[in-house]
Amino acid sequence: MAEWIETYRGVVSAWECDIVEHFTIAYYFEKFADATRNFVELIGEGESLGPRVGTGPSRLVATFENELRAGAAFHMASAVTGLDGDTLRLGHQLVDTANGKTVTWLAESLSLPPGLPAAARSKLAALAVAWPGPAVPAPSPLPEPSGDLTARDRVKPWELDERGRLSLSDHVHRFSGAGMHFLTSIGMTGDYMHANRRGFSTFLLDVALVSPAHVGERIDVHTAVAHLGNTSMRYVHRMTGADGRDVASMVQAGVQLDLDARRPTPFPDDIRARIAAALGKS
Repeated sequence: MAEWIETYRGVVSAWECDIVEHFTIAYYFEKFADATRNFVELIGEGESLGPRVGTGPSRLVATFENELRAGAAFHMASAVTGLDGDTLRLGHQLVDTANGKTVTWLAESLSLPPGLPAAARSKLAALAVAWPGPAVPAPSPLPEPSGDLTARDRVKPWELDERGRLSLSDHVHRFSGAGMHFLTSIGMTGDYMHANRRGFSTFLLDVALVSPAHVGERIDVHTAVAHLGNTSMRYVHRMTGADGRDVASMVQAGVQLDLDARRPTPFPDDIRARIAAALGKS
């Protein structure tokens, strides 16, 4: 019978929180990856799908409606929300266990492995439920030029997933670091955030995995601003390999957050001017 299945249960550790004093986005995606693997195992398709699901291009759109802070208990429910050709759509609801409210929604589109048995495909189709979360936006085009260099390093052995490629969460860790370099370039430095009790809080992430990155490979990230609002901003990260191929991208939309009131607050004039100048270059 089609239904939502509990696929993860855990707690936010203090070391998983960031300068905004809440659960870091990369750790959300670490738990989402676990939930996906747990889901295919719980429905009895661990052998036919298992680590082979999502080996091709995939897309993950996360909408953050509330925040989780250190010590918060949470759990996840997952379900099939569609099966289109060779693309499996999964939905995840991350729930604050204390009050039962959905904190974050994730809509995930994954490539099915070639040669998937017809019985497994039929089972997935039969499990499909309607997606109750926010509407999934159309993919955003990557800006040209690709923006300023905001990250450059190499893939480490401990960053690999069970398939031997850069893990989902470590893609997002790099994008997070790139985001901090971008924020620094517009004046939202660590010192500014500490002195003014400000941070950048994400409400939407759109992650596209294009091609795998392997151990020892150089990774570059370029970032460009795409939109400026009163309290909000959207910027785009583009990750490439040493050979210039696209590895992944992430569209990140968020607000400047008052860390004490826990509410959005307008950008000051000098930072707004820098964002506008960066937007003009994109």
